[in-house]
Amino acid sequence: MDVAVTTAVAIPAGVVVVVVTVILVVIVGVLLHGAILRVAAVRPSPLVAALGAVALAAAVTTATVRVTAAVPPSRADVHTAGTLIVPGDPPPPLDLPGGGSLVLEAASGDGAASRLASLAPAVVRPVGSVAKTMTALVVLQAHPLAVGEEGPMLTMTSADVALFESALAVDGSSLPVHAGERLSERALLLGLMLPSANNLAETLARWVSGSHDTFVALLNATARRLGMSATHFDDPSGFSPQTVSTAADLVRLGRAALAVPALAAIVATAQAPFPDGTTLHNLDSMLGAVPGWLGIKTGETPTAGGCLLFAARRAVGDAAGQVTVVGAVLGQPHLAQALFAARDAVESAYAGYAATRLAGVDPPVTGTVVAPWGDTSPVVLGAADGDSVALRPGDRVDLVTVGVPLGDHLIAGDTVARLEARSGSVVLARWRVITSTGLGPAPFLWRLFERR
Repeated sequence: MDVAVTTAVAIPAGVVVVVVTVILVVIVGVLLHGAILRVAAVRPSPLVAALGAVALAAAVTTATVRVTAAVPPSRADVHTAGTLIVPGDPPPPLDLPGGGSLVLEAASGDGAASRLASLAPAVVRPVGSVAKTMTALVVLQAHPLAVGEEGPMLTMTSADVALFESALAVDGSSLPVHAGERLSERALLLGLMLPSANNLAETLARWVSGSHDTFVALLNATARRLGMSATHFDDPSGFSPQTVSTAADLVRLGRAALAVPALAAIVATAQAPFPDGTTLHNLDSMLGAVPGWLGIKTGETPTAGGCLLFAARRAVGDAAGQVTVVGAVLGQPHLAQALFAARDAVESAYAGYAATRLAGVDPPVTGTVVAPWGDTSPVVLGAADGDSVALRPGDRVDLVTVGVPLGDHLIAGDTVARLEARSGSVVLARWRVITSTGLGPAPFLWRLFERR
């Protein structure tokens, strides 16, 4: 990567410079004054004396301005590779299922994602109750909640009871409700996401949009906004085999769900009390069993098979921060196989990370600092700083050169730029780029006669 850094160098007027300048311009002024007298060939008249004085003053002013003004910018041309390969032995390949689809990505702090593994990522498949993740997301967009907040209270009606009976009749997952029963928004979302009640998906859809069809249109509009181009919702519960997506699309949905704190808290709940006195149990059995497991949503229907949208977050050694992975697995024989496939992929992914201090690596840097008066100094890599970060050996991180203000003159070891290793917008390490020799202040005669 080549970067040109230009910075104005302010040269203050020193006492010696001013004295020498005055002497020089006085001489020039006297010579101009004498020339005027010779041209006139007469004893100085008031006009001639005035012209001499003006010439002397102009010479003094011009020379003083040229000598004391800021010199033009110096330039640091720094050249380095655009990327840095993370050192270390390449990690083993991730464990993947023998069929179906799986995508696993690592999410950085700025929202960027890197693909860790994929199997049939773009194959469109039914997703079962994983679709309820979008339903919950749209509900919370319409009626936001803080973490733990109950939100508005909804009174169940005979229509809600009929939705329960319809779900039960087709052997769909359901949660009984009773006419007149009052349930909070949060309670309904817990019933939707933990035991995966199809009837509560329909109840919430009608509450938000007034009708099933209007809510489904909202689901599809939200999918398009998230960039889920291969996704189509036919219903809010995912029971319909026409509700389809891809593993790659669902990872986008998973990242969006984790970005809503209230939803992230709900999907990470292993069990919760329901107002009727029962306890809701999350169908994601990896919660509490796998370190750092964040849940999201299970799914299983005869046409979709076992499906899972999942995430995990862990520290790696003594590395700063934590690594979050988000994944989706579709088309497994049953939910149990989807859960095991997700667990194995996550475990093998974290096994490939290492706490790495990139500041201990010396990326090659070349370049030159050029002063306007022609002095030059090669640049070299200086001191580095940065904590250990969790990275996978063999991965590439971006190298970006950032200019810094230069002083009025440079000595060996002065910083002329900084080199940063970045993952997205996150800075992982910084190095100083320094001069190997000094650049003195601008020469007096150059400032007076040659500067541009």
